Amino acid sequence: MHELTSAPAAPPRDDHEPSDDREHVDVREHTDADAGFTLIELVVTVAIVGFVVVALTGVVLGYLKTTVSTQARMTESHDIQFASAYWQRDVGSIGVRSTTYDSDPAVHSFPLLQSVAANPATGVPVGCALPSGPDVATVVTLGWTEYDVAHPDTPSKVTVTYLAKGSGTHYALLRVRCTGSTKNSTATLADNLVAMPSVTCSGKVTGCNQAGANVPMVVTLTLTADDPDNKDAATYTATLTGQRRQT
Repeated sequence: MHELTSAPAAPPRDDHEPSDDREHVDVREHTDADAGFTLIELVVTVAIVGFVVVALTGVVLGYLKTTVSTQARMTESHDIQFASAYWQRDVGSIGVRSTTYDSDPAVHSFPLLQSVAANPATGVPVGCALPSGPDVATVVTLGWTEYDVAHPDTPSKVTVTYLAKGSGTHYALLRVRCTGSTKNSTATLADNLVAMPSVTCSGKVTGCNQAGANVPMVVTLTLTADDPDNKDAATYTATLTGQRRQT
């Protein structure tokens, strides 16, 4: 016969100790609370993201605006830089010499004749044909004497004439070089000028159309250009300066 034995008695329960079911419920509730965001956290996050996006948008827009403006300035200055290279060289060469030697002790040279014609552009004859028409105006003519080592007694007269050719509200700057009656070249130096080019001279006396010791030492050309694509409302003005080397 089997002997019946009684199960060991359960330990006394402490009323202050939570049951297993209570512990399980508490853990589950705590885990569910950590799985999401509170409304306050969500509002703060959205606000921070908004501030960051606004700041980055401002930086990007500022960069794009600066880039467009810089490109427009480069376009406006390109023609003027091209014209400057010719202008400085041409003004540095001016000096039309007389074919008659002056034996005066104070001179002992072939005297300088008028070598700059501007305001009005007269006094320096040009031997070759220049572009003409109602939309073409002469800005300035520069002249100098060019000597050939093989024929020193028969120097050549070189003239360079700058002309403005109008087209609507803009002007193109043309440069025509002639040696005697031969036209050597015609070049367009600028296309986007918005004002008629102007010339000023400085030296011993006021005015460009002078001869002898009064031939201008410095001749300046003022050009004003704009961006043909209208990316920049402001115009670009530059003053090109050249200094005569002959004395």
